[in-house]
Amino acid sequence: MARYLFTACVMALCLAVETAWAAPDSRMQVLVEPDEAQGSTLASLQTNITGAAELALPRLIQRIVPVHSRRNVPGNVKAITLVQRAIPGESGVTVDFQPRRVFAWLKANNIPVITEQPAWHLSVELQSAAGRTMTESAALLEQHAREVAAEDGFVLDDSASGLIVAWHWLDGRTVSLSVRGNTPLGEYAETRTLGSGDPVAQLTPWLDEVLLRARDSYVEPAAVPVADDASSQEPAAIAGAALPVVPPVQDGYLLLKVQRQASLPEQILFEDELRHDRRILDLSLRQVNQDGQQYRLHLKGADDQWLGEWFRRRGMSLTPTIEGWVAQQELPTR
Repeated sequence: MARYLFTACVMALCLAVETAWAAPDSRMQVLVEPDEAQGSTLASLQTNITGAAELALPRLIQRIVPVHSRRNVPGNVKAITLVQRAIPGESGVTVDFQPRRVFAWLKANNIPVITEQPAWHLSVELQSAAGRTMTESAALLEQHAREVAAEDGFVLDDSASGLIVAWHWLDGRTVSLSVRGNTPLGEYAETRTLGSGDPVAQLTPWLDEVLLRARDSYVEPAAVPVADDASSQEPAAIAGAALPVVPPVQDGYLLLKVQRQASLPEQILFEDELRHDRRILDLSLRQVNQDGQQYRLHLKGADDQWLGEWFRRRGMSLTPTIEGWVAQQELPTR
């Protein structure tokens, strides 16, 4: 009994550590809603997860890739291969992307990424040429920032580093901007000439520029490709090139379902062969049913694309799903 309780406590602790380690990144979750202009309905989205993933990927890129680098993002990936799960709902389909797959794909293509989601305590200040504080206009601009935060990939948090955006009218049309705070952006100032219309409407796109500039200051530079021994490179399905080395802190888990009829000795042989691959840290059998077996894999590093080649060499095909990978025995061609 004591041994059972000890094992249960260890398992609970491991699950708690794993959950804390894999803290969710809200940027990776995209709600795809029906759009009549694009011809998508709620029914079509819920029955076409692949299509929903394709619609969600550009919005994810908007959140995690700097503005100046978006045009370099290749279109050579199937979005569904980057998805962890998709959940149909009353308003659309919520697509959850797998962070390590997404970042591995972008880094493999030398695309700079914003790995950590930026967070600020934003303060907007407006002062007229007469020295009057424009409190209401400032509140409207702060409200706009809260509305675009999720889609632009940052968080507004009163406990985070401060970001102060202050405008001061020098005369009826000339406005000076001052940006300061505890962010990688540092401090800068600029002056522009506005029209005679609503100041909030004219400052809103200017504020968007400032927020994106502040967000992009958190960018992680693209890795410089380093020549490696050809014998140590692993096959990669992303962009036809080897994936970059990933630090151990990005090791992750995935689900693998093997659909085939196999005897017990064949199953044991298969598990031993996969378990002893140097790219696998751990392999555990989770479920056995009439369709086959379901495994939980702990990978060494962020690359899971080599699995396709591994199974092909053994006469099996590997298909990505919203839950993980499904391996099936290939039928012999006639």
